[in-house]
Amino acid sequence: MAAMAPFFATIQALDGFEFACFCLASFVGFMLAGFLVDYLMGRQAFGPYVNAGLTLIGFCAGLYARYNFLGPYVRYEPYLTCGVLFAAPALLIVTLSFLRTRLA
Repeated sequence: MAAMAPFFATIQALDGFEFACFCLASFVGFMLAGFLVDYLMGRQAFGPYVNAGLTLIGFCAGLYARYNFLGPYVRYEPYLTCGVLFAAPALLIVTLSFLRTRLA
């Protein structure tokens, strides 16, 4: 987790109002992503709230993978970071919905 120290330092440096805005924006963004995934996937989705949680888990897993596994090779590459942060939740949700339809 040492590779994510700059990210954590940025979050911890926020003051009261800035931290509240960051938390509210994160909550609204993940809920919006959950509703969007639920709309796009239709019957294969898990519901908007579960999709929001899965999106959050995938986002955190993508952030972890980016900074801990790809960090030593590529220092500052914003396109790689955005790609990983969008691909990880999508891969998680599609995999789980595939397993749900095949095993049920």
